Parts: sequence; structure tokens; C-alpha cells
Amino acid sequence: MKKVIIVGAGGLGRMIYSWLPDFLDDSWEPIGFISDRLDVLDGYDYDIPILSTIQDYRPEVDHILVMAIADPKAKLAVAEELEERGARFINLIHPTAIVGKNVKMGKGCVVCPRVVLTCDIELGDFVMLNLCATIGHDVVIGNGCTINSHSDVTGCAKLGTGVFLGSHAVITPNVKVKDFAKIGAGSVVVKQVRPETTVFGIPAKKV
Repeated sequence: MKKVIIVGAGGLGRMIYSWLPDFLDDSWEPIGFISDRLDVLDGYDYDIPILSTIQDYRPEVDHILVMAIADPKAKLAVAEELEERGARFINLIHPTAIVGKNVKMGKGCVVCPRVVLTCDIELGDFVMLNLCATIGHDVVIGNGCTINSHSDVTGCAKLGTGVFLGSHAVITPNVKVKDFAKIGAGSVVVKQVRPETTVFGIPAKKV
């Protein structure tokens, strides 16, 4: 029996836990969350506990981790810290997701329900694709990116490391979004976005 631990117990972690029976068969046993907020589940009814803080967690041989932190910088920092201690991360792909031909995926990725990955796509490590996101042909998505619900990354677009797309954001064809840029919800990006820049609107502009 492989024991599953979810890294992060906020909204994303709770969503992923609720879908685990769809993601995994009976040979996987969810045993708990790790989170630096030990009170984050107060007021919620969940049948697995917060096992420890991330800092105090020590991997065991039969532990498999699922990344459930949305913020790209925090996600990548926590992943590095845990991997240095020997932690192993699994990819989760929901059975309702559509995954086309020649989709390459790094480690620690989460592909949520109703996501569409068309073809000839490259996903880095620890990429999260939330509900109903669509990824077009020949797209490259860098390590640690978070693509939120109903976003559309269209053909030949390229996202650098740690890019964050708010829900319903659109990246138009061939556009490059550089490292750790943030795209506001509902925005339409029609030209390159510089590193560490937040843009919002239609068309998206720096804010």
C-alpha cells in the first residue's frame, strides 16, 4: 500500500483530496496533509489530519507526495526543500482530462478534471492545470506554473518558470510570458510579458 500525503491543506489541497478516488486506485491510501498552517482545516470536516508542518516532515520509504500549493514561488521552494530530504512526488491526471499525442510532463504535476491538453506540449515539473483549462498545440509551460480554471493557453505560446494565470485568462498564439509573471483573471495577453510583471485587462497591461 502506497501512502499519499498532500502538500498543502488550503483550497487546492482540499480539492485534490476530494478527487483522489478518481485519480488513484485502492492500492493508494491517503494518510494526511502537511502544512505550515496547522489550523487551516479548522471548521472543515475531513477524515485525514494535518500530519506536521512542512519544515518538520520527514519522508518515509512508502510515502508519495502530491503537490497542492498554488503560489509558484512557494511551490518551487517547498518542492526543492522536500526533495532534498528524499521526498518523491507523483503526477495526478484526472480521468476526465483529455491528453493528446506527444504530451511530455515533468514530475509533481496535477491535471484537474476537464482539462484539455491538445498535442505536442511540454509541461515542466510541478505544473498545476486547474478545472477546464485548455492547452493548445506546441505550447511550452515551465516549472512551477499554475494555470487556473478555464484558462486558455493557445498554440505555440511559451510560459517561463513560475507563471501564474488567474481563472479565464487567455494567452494568444505565439506569445511568451516570462518567469514569475502574473496574469490577472479574465485577461487576454496579446504580447510578451516581462519577468516578475503583473498584467491585467483586455488587452492585458502592466499594473
